[in-house]
Amino acid sequence: MNEFLDFFKNQQQDISLVIFLMFFSCAIAIFHTLIVGSLLNIKLRPKWIFFALNPAIIGLASLPGAGFGLLAFIVLVASVFISGIIAGIYTAIKGNDEEKAFLRQYPKAKQPLWKKILAFAAVLILGPLFLASGPYAFVIIIAFAIIMAMLPSSKNRFKKYQATLPTSKIRSMAMGLVEVQGTLTAKIQMTAPIDNIPCIGYKYVVERISTDKDGRDSYTEILSETRCNEFLIQDDTGSVPVTPDKLEFIWVAQDGRYTNSSKRYTQYLIRENDEVLIIGKASLRENNETIIEHESVKDVFAIAPKSAVTMYNQTRPLINSFIVFSCVLAFFTAVVLISAVTIKGDTVVVTLNSAMFNWDDFFSKF
Repeated sequence: MNEFLDFFKNQQQDISLVIFLMFFSCAIAIFHTLIVGSLLNIKLRPKWIFFALNPAIIGLASLPGAGFGLLAFIVLVASVFISGIIAGIYTAIKGNDEEKAFLRQYPKAKQPLWKKILAFAAVLILGPLFLASGPYAFVIIIAFAIIMAMLPSSKNRFKKYQATLPTSKIRSMAMGLVEVQGTLTAKIQMTAPIDNIPCIGYKYVVERISTDKDGRDSYTEILSETRCNEFLIQDDTGSVPVTPDKLEFIWVAQDGRYTNSSKRYTQYLIRENDEVLIIGKASLRENNETIIEHESVKDVFAIAPKSAVTMYNQTRPLINSFIVFSCVLAFFTAVVLISAVTIKGDTVVVTLNSAMFNWDDFFSKF
């Protein structure tokens, strides 16, 4: 220990070295500010305090000798690593506490065991098949995308019935599946989770943020919650109550978003006086009052802004043409990729293999 201190005591007084160390300590101050301010969430007053404190420490330590200024500089460098480790531990503990608090507020339903087993079996069987299929993988990707697009969903069912159902006037609408259009009126308003905005209902989405090695963020949805109070929809002929159980928000605009260190929070609101279109079931309550509610047979009950529906109807022919063109292009691209292509003179010959998949070739890869 004495030899260690003697090394710094015996350093010659060099004012240029002291100035260099004081200047370089400002670079260390950047890391101190980031660690203390951003990771440890300590409010610095003033924010530039480390840019004054670090050079001052070097200058005061150099008064007995330049060697002690060098020692102070080494201590400052070491403090960056030590404070970084402490900040990492603190952030991990805080993130774990935030996750527990989040799960207490929004408990997640456990996935059934049979679903976990089925998902594992699908990965176990389809994974090697996909990896070993070579150019046929392109066909698998296209088929998977088409199948996923055709699967029933709230939005697909809404678009299907919106294209075929006539818009009914509220006073003359028949019982059963209906499409009505009008302005919203609140019975009892609620408060949105972000910024406490008064609203009729909201959809609240929480996503986990993951950052790859290139610094790009990706988002995984971990919560999607829709809450809504009963409200009225009114057109020029009258109004009707809407019971919001199982109501889906379609194309509702984002109305608030913020992020923290690990999650992104987004909300979508419907408010009083919004002009919307609703598809659901017109039925009677016990007191013979007409209401609109979830249609259980066709499994459709959705609300969408009138402007968004109008925009979709105007662009739907173009979208449908684009989808057909993309499917045809993808099909012929897949045929070319899995076929033998030869050029004879000025002629391109495409020979489609008789067997779309050769199992002998597949198993020979293992």
